[in-house]
Amino acid sequence: MPTSSVTSRGASVRAPLSLRWTALALASAVLAWPVSAHESARASRPANDVEHGGIGGGESRVLQRGLPLIPFFAGAMGQPPAPVYRPDQPSAAMQEEFARAKYTRDAKSGNYLSPKVLAKTLNEDMVPIFINGVYMKDLKGQTIFLRRSIRDRLLDADAAMYAKKKEHILVNYGFRSNTLQRELFQKLKGVGKVAPAGGSFHETGMALDLQNWRDAQRFMIEAGFVGGCYGIEEDLVHYSIGEVTKASNAEAFKRCTLKEIPENILKGVKKVGSATGGLLGKLKKK
Repeated sequence: MPTSSVTSRGASVRAPLSLRWTALALASAVLAWPVSAHESARASRPANDVEHGGIGGGESRVLQRGLPLIPFFAGAMGQPPAPVYRPDQPSAAMQEEFARAKYTRDAKSGNYLSPKVLAKTLNEDMVPIFINGVYMKDLKGQTIFLRRSIRDRLLDADAAMYAKKKEHILVNYGFRSNTLQRELFQKLKGVGKVAPAGGSFHETGMALDLQNWRDAQRFMIEAGFVGGCYGIEEDLVHYSIGEVTKASNAEAFKRCTLKEIPENILKGVKKVGSATGGLLGKLKKK
């Protein structure tokens, strides 16, 4: 094995070159790794991220930036621990209301769901979404969770979109507790498309709202989601699996351009915050 000479206290020591290369690789990895979640969110990510096990049933992705990272070293040097899902407890009044409506509590999510929605709900764990170096949070600042297979399909869509556009999917909402769903329903009732508590697919962890839905639409559809211009007309930012099988009105979606989206739908989108800086900003430039 080739060696090089190094000096320690006047004595010459022969060190293998392989050790030098290992030290250089580790040093380079330290310098390349983002020092905070904020910097990590801004950093550009390659399409071939490597996924490995995390904490609490979720996985996270280890970034490869030119040099391969040794899994143990990457985990020790800043891999964020995966958030653990903890069910929310609806108020006593809401629980009584759900009992009268004969809603059933889903064991995995902790949400009370209508019989129709519960029948379509997957019996899978709730896991966080790790994209672009961070665990994603919704517009309320809460960690976004989805059912495991739904999360996996989203990551497939994100990888395909990044490979093609060098952009990541931006998620504004995923799973919602009964309490949050009630809050949004009261806020948007009569203005935007939103289901009452216990009747939304968001409460199953099988639906999500995207900020950059138009850019992501092709990749979401190819990953098996229904949404955007091929989903629910009144909720263009919404994507899900198992909720609907085709557009609610195929003819209406032939008009799916920024100029032709009905004003009442745009008002609802703006009020819930699903189009922050994206959809409405583009509309004003037209």
